[in-house]
Amino acid sequence: MKKPDFTDEQLVSAISSGGQARETALKAIYEDKDLKRMVAAFVRNHQGDATDGQDMFHEGMIVLDRNIREGKFRGEAPLKGYLYSICRFLWMNQLRKQAHTSTVAEMPLSTEPDLLTPEVTMITEERKDLLNRLLNELGERCRQILELWKLSYSMEEIAETLGFSSSDMARKAKYRCHVSLLEVIQKNPHVEQLLSR
Repeated sequence: MKKPDFTDEQLVSAISSGGQARETALKAIYEDKDLKRMVAAFVRNHQGDATDGQDMFHEGMIVLDRNIREGKFRGEAPLKGYLYSICRFLWMNQLRKQAHTSTVAEMPLSTEPDLLTPEVTMITEERKDLLNRLLNELGERCRQILELWKLSYSMEEIAETLGFSSSDMARKAKYRCHVSLLEVIQKNPHVEQLLSR
């Protein structure tokens, strides 16, 4: 990505076409030392270490490759910024899962004796699966916006990550997606019932 002989368009085109061109393009991106340092620094500043940073960069590359080949990258943001955002999103998502796991593990069961019964666990999993299905119904763009918002990203960060021209545009898009989600929930009484349990 740092090499002057590759533009974002050329990299995307090469990855999309597959074969040797794809390998060459991915290698050019992978060898971007500045980007690796940025990802490593972000992970270190958010409870990780050098190995975590390397892992996130590898995972980010896999997601980037898949998103380009599936046509999910539309060139609305620079490729380097897009990959950095993917890595950041993956790491924050991992931290959120770890925090949730440790919180559940630390909960005093004596105060909530029925907290982790099989029924409650099943309802929680069911609710999570249902929400994921609803988000997928809203489309990729809304799913990304609401997931980032759920991870406490600011409107400025969402705008930067997803290529909106301003935080106001991101806020309007988030509002529309939220309204759409509520409409879907209200149209399905059994969904509303499960989510309110």
